[in-house]
Amino acid sequence: MKKRFLLLMTILILSCNSDKNRNGKQKIIEPIDNKEIVSEQTVEPDNFQNIFTQDPTVEKKGRFNYLTISNQKENDSIVALCTCQKNGKNNLIKIQLKTGIPTKSELDTLKKENRKGNKILEMGGFDSQETISGQFKFLTIVLQDSTVNNINLYSKSTEKEYNKADFDSMSIEKYHINISKMDYSVASDIYGNFLLRLPSEFGYFKNDTILKGSFECYNWRISDKESIKNWKINEWYKNKEANRGFHVVE
Repeated sequence: MKKRFLLLMTILILSCNSDKNRNGKQKIIEPIDNKEIVSEQTVEPDNFQNIFTQDPTVEKKGRFNYLTISNQKENDSIVALCTCQKNGKNNLIKIQLKTGIPTKSELDTLKKENRKGNKILEMGGFDSQETISGQFKFLTIVLQDSTVNNINLYSKSTEKEYNKADFDSMSIEKYHINISKMDYSVASDIYGNFLLRLPSEFGYFKNDTILKGSFECYNWRISDKESIKNWKINEWYKNKEANRGFHVVE
């Protein structure tokens, strides 16, 4: 129990932490409740309007963040860790939420109640296990001034399950982002929430193309696309004692 407590404290220290109605009237997205999917998600994808707005009333959700996945009929939430990397000179910030789910072959055999063990937390495990299995997801949001530069979801698996590859990349074009401020010079001042429509499935259950969550920045570093793509997961995991905090450096 003591070891588990130390693990959670380690992750806490190292992790970072507007929609339009159909009549066209703009409104601010309320701070996201991770237990429910907001009603705006019933809007058909073709009518989805991108929103990136500053809201000084947005609330901090804490250093442990959650990603809520939905297909409009079913939804579930998983723990995510957040890190942020700022460039004060260019007023740019990169926000990355990292999470992990079972592999596709595991999901096919697991009962729903047994899917909840989060692979990200296993990454900092104190057990003697030398291998791990799972799909690791890196949601990366890049903001500059009042512009969303890009949003990408990178997936790296211990199995070759993405068209016979172990890496996949998805560019996300449909978003609602609600942020505390657009001056990124102090990372700890940056927090907010988001709602995204994915161009294809997230991979937790069928047709799960709606993703929402919150973020609270902690100035650290993020993993770029190439380091995730080349990440040797099990080799990294064998050296987990030296890799606590779950950052990928290749």
